Amino acid sequence: MVKRADAIVVGAGVVGAATAAALAESGRRVLVLEQGVPGGAVSGASLACIGTHMMDEEELPLLTWCCEAWAELDRRAPRFEYNRCGQLRFLRHENERRSAETWIGIERAAGLRPELLDPAEVQAIEPGLTGPIVAATWSPDSAVVNPFLAVRTLLDVARSGSADVVSGATVTALVTRGGRIAGVETSLGRFEASIVVIAGGPWTQRLAATADVELPIVPRKAQCLATVGTRPVIRTVVGACKAEGGVDAGYTQIQQAASGQVLFNTVLEGGVTATGSPEIVPEVDRAFVRDSVDTLLFLFPALAGLDLLRSWVRYEAVTPDDRFLTGPAGPEGLFVAAGDGGTGFVRSLGMARIIRDRIDGTTPPCRDDLYDVGRFAARAAA
Repeated sequence: MVKRADAIVVGAGVVGAATAAALAESGRRVLVLEQGVPGGAVSGASLACIGTHMMDEEELPLLTWCCEAWAELDRRAPRFEYNRCGQLRFLRHENERRSAETWIGIERAAGLRPELLDPAEVQAIEPGLTGPIVAATWSPDSAVVNPFLAVRTLLDVARSGSADVVSGATVTALVTRGGRIAGVETSLGRFEASIVVIAGGPWTQRLAATADVELPIVPRKAQCLATVGTRPVIRTVVGACKAEGGVDAGYTQIQQAASGQVLFNTVLEGGVTATGSPEIVPEVDRAFVRDSVDTLLFLFPALAGLDLLRSWVRYEAVTPDDRFLTGPAGPEGLFVAAGDGGTGFVRSLGMARIIRDRIDGTTPPCRDDLYDVGRFAARAAA
C-alpha cells in the first residue's frame, strides 16, 4: 500500500472523487482515503440532479460550467446513466407566479432557457403529472445521473492518471510539521503528503479541528423514500421551491430512476443538527412517509397502490450561506471542499477544478471568491 503521495483526498464521495480525478489528471500522485466504500455515504443517498434551475444567481456562471463539464464527462465515459431529462418546478397557488417569473428572468439573462408553462403544456412534457397545479417552471437542460456509477466513473478517471483508492481507512487526525500539512493519521496507519484535501461532507469540520481549523459546517437532515420499480411514469425531475401537500420542507425532489423506482427527497426546514449527528441515523418519521406519499399522489394520481420499498435519512453538510467552503484552510497545504447544502453533485466538478487551480496557481473558469474558506471571518471583521 502506498504510504506517501503528492496529495491525499479524504473522502470518496462525489466531491472527493472529482477532486482526485482533477489532481491526477494534472500529473500528481493522489491517494484517496475513504472510511467506508466509495459513494456509500451522503453521495450514494443523493438523487444526483445536475442543473442550474432556481439556484444561487451569483453562482450561475459556475453552475453552467459544471453542467457542461458533466455532459463532457458523459461523452468521454458514458457509464453513469447521464439523462438530460429536464426539470419542472410546480406552482400550486397563483401567488407563487411572480417569484417564478423573477427566476425565469434571472436565468434567461444568464443565457439559460427556462419557461413558465400552463398545466396543458406541463402535461405535454410530463403526462403523468395530472394533479391540480396552476403552472410550472421548466428547465430543459437539467439532468440526473446514477450517484454510485458517477462516483465510480470519476474514480476510474483518477486511477487512469496516478491515483490509488483505499477503502476502510478512517482518517482520525491531520498531521502538521513546521506549520504546514504533512499527512494524516488513519486506522491503517500514517499516510504522508504535502497536500491534503478534506472532502468529507458533514464530517469535514471534525477532521479540520484536529489542526485547530474551525469551519462553519453543520449537518442538515434530509429524508428520502423509494418505491418498488414500476413502468415509466415520471419523465423529468419534479420539484418545488417550497414543498406543498403537507410536507414541511425547504426543497422537494421527485424523479424515477432507470430501475423504475420512484424516488422522493425532502430537506427539512429547521433540520440543522448538532455537530456529530451524522453518526446517529434515526428512524424515519412516519409522518414524513405519509406526507411524502400525499404529495406524490397529489401530483401523480396514477401512482396510487404502488408499494414503498424503503425510506432513509441522510445528512448534508451546510454552511451559513449554503455555499461550499472550497480552497486553502489553516496550515499550508491543507484544502477543504465541503458544505454543499445538498447540491454536491452539480457543483462537484467545479469545486474540484477550483481546488486544482488554487494548488497550481492558475485561474479557475469562474470566480472562486464565493467559496473562500475565510469569508465568514472576513464578514465578521467588517
